[in-house]
Amino acid sequence: MTTKVGVFLHSRHLETEAWEDLVLGLPMDDRFGDMATLAREVLTLSQDHELTCIVIGGGSSHRDGISEGEYTKRYLLANLARLEEFPRLKPLLDRLSGPQRAAFGRAVHDIIITPQVRNTVAEIEAAAGIFAAHRVDRVLQIAAASHAPRCLKEQSVARSHGRIAREQQWYAVATEMTYGDTQPEDVCVIEPLHRRDQPMTFVRPGFSEVIAPYFFLPDADKKALVATIAEFMAARDGAARLPR
Repeated sequence: MTTKVGVFLHSRHLETEAWEDLVLGLPMDDRFGDMATLAREVLTLSQDHELTCIVIGGGSSHRDGISEGEYTKRYLLANLARLEEFPRLKPLLDRLSGPQRAAFGRAVHDIIITPQVRNTVAEIEAAAGIFAAHRVDRVLQIAAASHAPRCLKEQSVARSHGRIAREQQWYAVATEMTYGDTQPEDVCVIEPLHRRDQPMTFVRPGFSEVIAPYFFLPDADKKALVATIAEFMAARDGAARLPR
């Protein structure tokens, strides 16, 4: 039985710093961005897995009068040949027959762009609906290394609200690129505590419950909150360094 596979690329605002590097990757360093990761995943599918469609989120930004999703798709098509520059991808591409290479090109040409979405959750929900219409069984959700943890969280949120068909199996795939000068270590994951041997598990509200609304505060309040936390952490760090 053949498993129908869909690939979902999270789009990003077109004014993002080093946008091209995030989308393509860095061939000279053999570091995979969205496009290189997509190629690796598609070109290494097993024989019983069939690529059905590729979906890109339709964000709200524009460049040169072109929407975010359409601009991203055009960039992918224009830079297909650059995949040969990645040392780890070249052997995969070299082993393709003419028809197989043409099929890969058509899959990129036929990328589906979601309607315009306002946030990551809406982007995931829109993509899930497209995959359901194409009877996709397995979804590879590709996002930058600094964004993938949140994308996985939002995927779980969408699924908990019934926005992803139960039959769809989703797998988050992190690229090797991060935003700006950040590193994967800079991502902060705050989960509700669950171990009975940790006293803070039973403190309510927990830290995750208090901090979660931070992402939806006005910018001025975000700055104030960050300053407050930074001041508190600096004070605690200083106290920790005092002689005992």
